[in-house]
Amino acid sequence: MSSPNTLDLADVLLKRHACISILRKQPQTKPEMVESLDTPRSTLDDIVRELEHADLVEYHNGKWQLTLLGQYTLKHHTRYKEGLESLTNVTPVIKELPRDTPVERRFLRDTEVHVATTPVPDEVMQVFLNAVESANDVRGMTPLAMAGYAEPFYSAATTGSNTQLEVVLPLETFERLQTLHPDLTEKVMVDNNVILYHGDIPVTFSLWIADDDHTGLIVYADQGVQGILKNDTDEALDWATELYKRIQKSTEPIFYRGSTKYNTGLS
Repeated sequence: MSSPNTLDLADVLLKRHACISILRKQPQTKPEMVESLDTPRSTLDDIVRELEHADLVEYHNGKWQLTLLGQYTLKHHTRYKEGLESLTNVTPVIKELPRDTPVERRFLRDTEVHVATTPVPDEVMQVFLNAVESANDVRGMTPLAMAGYAEPFYSAATTGSNTQLEVVLPLETFERLQTLHPDLTEKVMVDNNVILYHGDIPVTFSLWIADDDHTGLIVYADQGVQGILKNDTDEALDWATELYKRIQKSTEPIFYRGSTKYNTGLS
């Protein structure tokens, strides 16, 4: 039997996916397949003939079953469909990201999606606050700050007695927060469990990593928050950690006059 080329195999897999799927759990006779697929015997004969020609099924001990190629291609097709579903689910959020965004597909797969909704779009920020509140070690970076959430974020991220918080942000963002929240800024800067770094943040989203357990993004729109993406897969954590370390290594600690933690610095 000649092997089908890649395009032929993909075409057969798409057209005959239902038949292949019913053989995934166990082999079946043709009468059983007719009943499972609710299709005429003549139609099934054509389907099985096509699948057999593509080396996706074979006849053994009176029943039709998947070949090894059939098993592998079905698993690959299933992963492909799940990947498309993941991308479809995150579209309402990632549509606000620029075309050259560094967010990779490995983060978007199996992502938990929270889309901001009217009439209170920033209500979705509670997802972020809950996520960092349950963590002992939080690392994050952001190109901007939502002033109204500065204190809730600090409180949530430092709930435990041994929590560690590390944040990277542009110097101008810190200075603006310092102007708007002088008391909070001073409290943060003398907290020995908090380290702030300043530097260039070449992304348009905020990122956090909590306990190496999960990671997430806050994506912004013109009028506030577009949505939040949260993912606990190893692939997502690997991507987030790589990106964070790459950006963080080019930053410097924020020095603050009057702090017991730092020597000299900003007035």
